[in-house]
Amino acid sequence: MTSATNPIHPDLQRTARFIPNITVSRPLLAVMRVLGRLQRKPRAPEDVAVEDVHVPGPTGAPPVRVRTYRSRTARGATPALLWIHGGGYILGQPEMDEPLCVGFARELGLLVVSVDYRLAPEHPFPAPLEDCYAALQWLFAQAPTLGVLPERIAIGGASAGGGLTAALAQRAPVEAWCSGDWIRSL
Repeated sequence: MTSATNPIHPDLQRTARFIPNITVSRPLLAVMRVLGRLQRKPRAPEDVAVEDVHVPGPTGAPPVRVRTYRSRTARGATPALLWIHGGGYILGQPEMDEPLCVGFARELGLLVVSVDYRLAPEHPFPAPLEDCYAALQWLFAQAPTLGVLPERIAIGGASAGGGLTAALAQRAPVEAWCSGDWIRSL
């Protein structure tokens, strides 16, 4: 195979040969999702409150489940992080990043809101992005009730969640991010 037809960068080709070449079929995806749900769930830590909340979804879509993590020792209004899990856009749920989100809440003293967005192929783009946007709108709208500083809300994610984070950052109005009250500018 020549480098003109090989989709892998020449610097990575030696290492890439060890990556299994598999196609994720619908039956395999179903098995992978079942196995993911069967994984032992982490025990809730005593020092971090964990709660599931259903927030209004995009127009015509179901509500979006978010999982919140808050340090029980945090006092006053805190920053917040909207966290978006990975999984190649086809797998995953907030619980898969629970140790990470608990650590963020515990160590940084902030509210973490992890989004359970709809997955492909059943819900193709832009459904996952719309779910993340709905969660971000909810976080801004509920900031006073949640004890969150609206000017200190961040977004982040891993792998596919990083891609959704980048798209979400582009979708939200920049001027409003800077002012901390973008919810009124929509």
